[in-house]
Formats: sequence, C-alpha cells, structure tokens
Amino acid sequence: MRFNLCLIAFVMLVQTAGAQTAAKEKSTAYLTPKDSVFIVLDEGQKYILHPVKPKQTLFSLCKYYAIGLEELYEHNPAFRTDPVLKTGTKVKIPVPNKAIIRYKNNKLIPGHSACLYYKVVAGDNLYSICKKNFAMPVDTIVKRNKLKSQNVKEGQILHLGWINTDGIQSEWRGERPPPSDDVLLTRYESEKSHYREVESQGVCFWQRDSPEKGDMYALHREALLGTVIEVYNPMSRRTVHAKVIGRIPEGYERNVEIILSPEAARQIGARDPKFFVKLRFLKV
Repeated sequence: MRFNLCLIAFVMLVQTAGAQTAAKEKSTAYLTPKDSVFIVLDEGQKYILHPVKPKQTLFSLCKYYAIGLEELYEHNPAFRTDPVLKTGTKVKIPVPNKAIIRYKNNKLIPGHSACLYYKVVAGDNLYSICKKNFAMPVDTIVKRNKLKSQNVKEGQILHLGWINTDGIQSEWRGERPPPSDDVLLTRYESEKSHYREVESQGVCFWQRDSPEKGDMYALHREALLGTVIEVYNPMSRRTVHAKVIGRIPEGYERNVEIILSPEAARQIGARDPKFFVKLRFLKV
C-alpha cells in the first residue's frame, strides 16, 4: 500500500513537472500555430512581421530566424539606439522562399505551422500577387480564401500559406562574405582624422553558440554608430576591426565593454563567452 502511494506521488510529480515545462516552452515560443503572421513586400524582397512576445531579444530572434544581427538592424534601424524589444512590436524579418510553405504537403507539419497572411496594398491585383510575387496559381488562393471572384481590394487579408514554427534553417539563407580586416583597418585610419579617438578596456561578450558567420560588427555604449572599432585580445595577441552597428542592450553588466559578432570574436581567438580586451574607438 505504501509503495503504491509513493508510486502515485512520483507519477503526479513527473506529470506536474512535465506540464510546467510544457507551459514554460509555450510561454517562450517564438511562433505558435495560433499566431497569424503577416508577410510584406519591399522592392521585391519578402519580409514577415514577427510579433514580439515577452522575454524575446534581438539575439534570440536572430538565432530563431538564422539571420545576422547586422542584417536585422539594416531592416529595423530604430533598434540600433533602442535595442530593447517591447511586447507586441512587429520586427521586420527577411524570409527566404524556402521558408514559405505554399501547399498542404509533407512540409506542412501539424502543430508546427503558423498561417501566413498578406494584406492587399494599392495597385495589387490577384494575378500579380499570386504569379509575380509568390509563384502560385491564382485558383489556389481563390479556393483557399473562398473568394467569389478574382477581384481584390486594398486592405483585404489573404491567407497565402504557412511558416514552420520551429524557425528558419541557416542553409536557406545565402552567406554574406565578410569584409576583410584590411578594409576595416583602412576605414578606421581614415575615420580617425574626423573624430576623437578613445582608448578603453574591459569585458568582451559574444554569442559563442551562435552559428552566425560572415558579419564583422560590434555593439558599444559610446562609440559613434557606423564607425569602425579596434579590438585587441591580449591572450591571443590578435587584433580585429568591426563596424559599430548599435548599442549594448539593457541587462548586461556594466563591465561588459563591448559585444562582438561571432565572426569577429572567432578571428581574435575567443574561446570563453566573456574575455578581456583592449579597445580603440571613435567619438564626436
């Protein structure tokens, strides 16, 4: 009897822990099948508007969507000076064609797909939306949206397809070749004649587990945005130059002097997620 009571208590404990874990995963999920994700077009490029949820950060979004932070800043320039994500904000994310699930086939996994919608803009017609922009038959969209005709009007919402809620695979995106350090060094030497050069030292942080490659950038609290910063690692005796693309988000310790892109950190022999560096940067 005592054994049975212990067994029942153990099973209930496991079930409770499992439910708590599932609830936690659900609360921090980036996309869920219940989400309605909008896709927009800008000069031929497709973007999704990601709805920000609690505890999401620019770094975690970059990892989820397999995009470099510098590229994310290019499409969302306001985050350069205010990198804290607010719940409900829409983040513009470039989406590769392979990430768009157009038909109900083996790519559409039940419980792992969110609906993709398109809002008709001025000048649109159903043929251009389907054929020119999304390479889909007009009849497919007509049936999917139960349209009575092929006429659409500005502001109308169309269900185009789906996107996998597990995120985007890095191989779906083409790699951006990094600028050589010689190019960045030359730029730094040129910029020195226009701005004040400052030296400092402190802790450098980088996302060691990030698969991101190519981009050479840095986040700093004082360096002039858009200029190049010089980073020296005394342990490896290596120097790297990187473009300052934004500010360090709130929540990082004050002794974190700089955040480097994974590519830049690897080039100066970084091993630990935090290590000591010496800096030279530019201010007005």
